[in-house]
Amino acid sequence: MLDAEEFRKAIRTFTTGITVITVPSDGQGGMHGMTAGSFASVSHNPQLVSINVAKIARTHAFIEKANLYTINLLKASQGELADYFAGRLLGVSLSPAYYWDHEWPILNESLGYFACRKWAQYDGGDHSIFVGEVMKLMRTDEAPLVNSRGRFHALGDRIQHRFFAERQLYDEQLRKASKAAS
Repeated sequence: MLDAEEFRKAIRTFTTGITVITVPSDGQGGMHGMTAGSFASVSHNPQLVSINVAKIARTHAFIEKANLYTINLLKASQGELADYFAGRLLGVSLSPAYYWDHEWPILNESLGYFACRKWAQYDGGDHSIFVGEVMKLMRTDEAPLVNSRGRFHALGDRIQHRFFAERQLYDEQLRKASKAAS
């Protein structure tokens, strides 16, 4: 078997977007959330996404009970919020702003969200893989918060490579030729 810490370090080399999963917590308008980087598209028809949640996480029990949850995509300026929901701000009390859209708790000012109804749950070792049917969504074009090697980052500039520059030149030549022909 591989060394557990080495496995975690290897997984952390894969850069991923950061989400906060929010779920109704008490039937009285309360919300619970957790930071997660394990979010993926599963299917376009039906529209399904997945998250992986540790079986020992409080969020796990809430999702099983509520069957509804929201995957909030965080923007680059929301690193503090990600740390809060990851339990990294010990002794700090925050009251993250959120609202309800029917039965889904949604964080204010996020990059976007996917409001899900639990479609399926699969065993994934010490985690459960929850597949959710997307019932509502919202997105913006702002910069995302990403995680690499256990630290939060903002994305840098888009990479320009030789083929991209050649394609831009080709497209410009086509535009000029089309304009001259008309």
